[in-house]
Amino acid sequence: MRRLKGEDNSFLAWESSVQPQHTMKAVVLDPSQMSEPLTFDRLKAAVQGWVDTVEPLQWQLLAPRVGFGRPWWVSRPQLDLDHHVQRTTVPAPGGDAELAATIGEIFEPALDRDRPAWQLWFVEGLADGRIALVLKIHHAVADGTASLRLLETLYSTDPQAPLPQPRSTPLPNERRPAPWVWWPLVIRHQVAALARFPSVIARTAAVTGVIRRRQKAGKPGYAEAFAAPAMPFNEPFSASRRFAYRRCDVTEIKRVAKAFGVTINDVFLSICGGALRDYLAENGKLSDETLTAVVPVSMRPAETEAEWGNKVARWNVDLATHIADPVERLAAIASATRTAREVQAERDAWLQHDWMEYWPLFWLYSRVLPILGAKMKRRPMFSLIASNMRGPQNTLYLGGAPIEQLISSGPIVFPMGLNFTGWSYRDAMAICVLTCGDQVSDPYRIADRVPQALADLAARAGSADGGLLDAADRQAVSG
Repeated sequence: MRRLKGEDNSFLAWESSVQPQHTMKAVVLDPSQMSEPLTFDRLKAAVQGWVDTVEPLQWQLLAPRVGFGRPWWVSRPQLDLDHHVQRTTVPAPGGDAELAATIGEIFEPALDRDRPAWQLWFVEGLADGRIALVLKIHHAVADGTASLRLLETLYSTDPQAPLPQPRSTPLPNERRPAPWVWWPLVIRHQVAALARFPSVIARTAAVTGVIRRRQKAGKPGYAEAFAAPAMPFNEPFSASRRFAYRRCDVTEIKRVAKAFGVTINDVFLSICGGALRDYLAENGKLSDETLTAVVPVSMRPAETEAEWGNKVARWNVDLATHIADPVERLAAIASATRTAREVQAERDAWLQHDWMEYWPLFWLYSRVLPILGAKMKRRPMFSLIASNMRGPQNTLYLGGAPIEQLISSGPIVFPMGLNFTGWSYRDAMAICVLTCGDQVSDPYRIADRVPQALADLAARAGSADGGLLDAADRQAVSG
């Protein structure tokens, strides 16, 4: 058994019938290049082979007795493959738009909590005989870095590696502990949490002092909550989901970042901001106030192997959608992310994670405050979610067939009904847009603007000298 951390548990607590908290990891490949035919039955056998060797695919939630204590993961490798491996066909002509619409449909229903927290969809009907494998896995299991490890475990960097085979002898299912084992275990965890609570309060007071000193010094901080104007995608959700994606050249993104002396994440955020600005302008919704983004940032040391679960900080950043010039917008975003990095370095980096261990209290901040604040101020706590992940650096294979595309999206969380997710793989970054279908019925009206937003920056990169921030920071921020 494995007890969920507070951050992992938060994704369960945020979840509802209209706000499922799973992520999607889709790959596209040509089955004709595989070492053996990939029938649906053969895929199910391969999936069982994965389950036998990949620990988080065995995990099923074990709810606390009488609602007391934190949920646990319990190992249940003997699962119902007919439930976990599903099959569907995209409509003709089987292009990106048809695959995206199918991914949106797969995204809608929540995962069954009485089973291991994932499903794999075998998607046929793509152009040129391609297939897609769409992994739907609960965010409580893995954040972006852990998901990268999962993908690199499921798929292989060896083109000669065969499809996995199930064990000849099934692994046993783990059983719920007896009450006389369970209750002392839960009580020990609760007592330890109570013992740590005074330290958490003291650390909170210290961070509050850091924030006040920064404010007195006139230094900028994170983007302010409830400052951005309300947009249609900040309205309450339904269960409907719409999905779109466009691929961008990673080499071009890196060239822009180098030319302007900024990070790849800055360029990604500027692309998202530019695409969204054009979309809002076309629909008469553009504001002269900037929208804001919650930007997840990994907290895992780069030199250590990723654990499962979640270990993420969240930056609150102005997206500079009020700035028309793409270079000035990029400068403003780079300044905002640089500030976020400074703020994070000054504060207790693990304080928010430790507060998540006291969920009833953290719930007041993460669920009640956004709802009450939005009603009182008529503005969302933040506008949207924007997450960028450096994906696999080497070509991945399944049964000898190279994976040609990698597509990923995280969920939406009220009031942020718009999620930009970028994952790089080989020479491309798939920038994905997830929305509630009742708010934005066609996210391609946003995603289709992504390539042009990059092109606008690339066109100006040739004349840049790498000193953009030194020269234009003050103008972009004040503008």
